[in-house]
Amino acid sequence: MESGTQAHTPRWEDRAKFQLIEVVAFWEGRLTTRHLMDAFGLSSRTTASQLVKRYRELAPGNLEYCHQTKGYWPTDGFTRIFSRGDVGEYLSLLSQHAGLNPDFSSISNHFSAPTEQISAPHRAVRPEVVRKVVEATQNKQRLEVIYRSQTSPLGEERIISPHTLVFADSRWHVRAWCEKHRDFRDFVLTRFVDEPQLEGPRLPDGDPALDNLWQERIEVIFTPNPALPEAQRLLIAGDYAMSDNLQLRINCRKALVTYLLLSMNVHLDESRFEPPAHPLVVLNKDEVESVSFGAQ
Repeated sequence: MESGTQAHTPRWEDRAKFQLIEVVAFWEGRLTTRHLMDAFGLSSRTTASQLVKRYRELAPGNLEYCHQTKGYWPTDGFTRIFSRGDVGEYLSLLSQHAGLNPDFSSISNHFSAPTEQISAPHRAVRPEVVRKVVEATQNKQRLEVIYRSQTSPLGEERIISPHTLVFADSRWHVRAWCEKHRDFRDFVLTRFVDEPQLEGPRLPDGDPALDNLWQERIEVIFTPNPALPEAQRLLIAGDYAMSDNLQLRINCRKALVTYLLLSMNVHLDESRFEPPAHPLVVLNKDEVESVSFGAQ
């Protein structure tokens, strides 16, 4: 938490609300009372407005009200008091609390239990990129972007229609229709050059309902590597709470299958690794392979 002027130390419940205010305002560029009503189950806009008023008293000069858009905008002098300011804080909030679930128990947790967690650093995603992607997603708009890739490391122009933010492979992506390739693809947020520009309503082809790999799901069936001794297979089965038939079934969007395999340290060509380095294999490999990145 950065330093700031505070009239008093807010209660934990209020700190969670103030954190939400900062995170949404900073990364989306606009906060409304509807955000707070949906997030915390507030029954009236008056109650939500009072919450924003209290925040502004603790963080003077951070937010200004825009009558035209009926929302609060971060000022040029915006200073974080209740939030960290990294993109993972915002995007994790979206992924963990779909629809802004009122249970914000994971926010600002001050318990002192003797635990430790190693967290990989969040890659540097610029707020202006996130704001434009969120705006385009919410308003069904197209974006003109300069995007760097393995084939175009210096960047090239793309017109995309984003529909979902995704955290996978330790990176944040946006799932979007690409007008150049005429298909739905994943775009890594850190690879956007400069600020994306809105280009009007998305084309009919960019309708997320047409993203078949996103809409369709597949059950991936994992099992301990049969090349391992039985005792090791049983040990691995216990690690993953597998059923009695030594199977772990995970339902996944087809578009995210490759990311799931990466997170489980599983390669479909298990012959590339010695069994101890490849403790899990996929039983329905043919079905899964048909929707992996190499097949798309």
